[in-house]
This record gives sequence, C-alpha cells and structure tokens, in this order.
Amino acid sequence: MRKSEMFVQCLPAINKACFTKVDKGIEETIELLKTLEAQLNDKKFFGGDSVGLVDIVATFIGYWLEVIQEVVGVELLTEEKFPRLYKWIEEYVNCSVIKEHLPPREKLLASAKTYFQQK
Repeated sequence: MRKSEMFVQCLPAINKACFTKVDKGIEETIELLKTLEAQLNDKKFFGGDSVGLVDIVATFIGYWLEVIQEVVGVELLTEEKFPRLYKWIEEYVNCSVIKEHLPPREKLLASAKTYFQQK
C-alpha cells in the first residue's frame, strides 16, 4: 500500500474516533498512525529531506488533527505515542513553504470550536 493511500484510510478512522468516540475507531486510528510512523523511519519528511506530495496529502494529520483533538477531547496523536510522527509534524508546519499557506492556528481552532458546537 502506498503512503498516500494510508493517509486516505486514516480519515474515516479519525472521523469515527473523533466524532463518535467509538473505541474501535480510536484503536483503528492508532494502528494506522503506527503504520504511518513506521514509514518515516529516520527521514525528515515522508519523501526524504524535502516536502513532497505525501507530506502535503498528510496536512490533515500534520496540522488539523491536533486542533480537532483539542476541541473534541480525544487523544490520538501525542509525542509520547508517536515521537517520529510528532517530529515530522514539527518539521512540516515549520517549513517556510508550508507555513505561509496554512491558516493561523487560532482561526482554525475558533472555526473548529464553532463547527463542533453545532454537531
């Protein structure tokens, strides 16, 4: 299975884990995150030393997931559980090419709070 396909598989599991808080969804998401973390090995980005297509596909996990976890109160991706994936997130969101195109975290958090309060 290609890395980008793994990210696509994570989305329904994350949806189930965050929106329904079903244990099976949480377990499934954690297993998929373990698989993704293993793909990093000791690389800075999924493609090596520079941001590639797979990293961009993973923007949801790299930027949005932390905010969603905070809003809904589900803990899926932490530095303790996934140190390599967490390091990738730090590298990714602080990469100048990526950083200039991401919405400010405060605005994203406010939007997520509004969205989830309506659900």
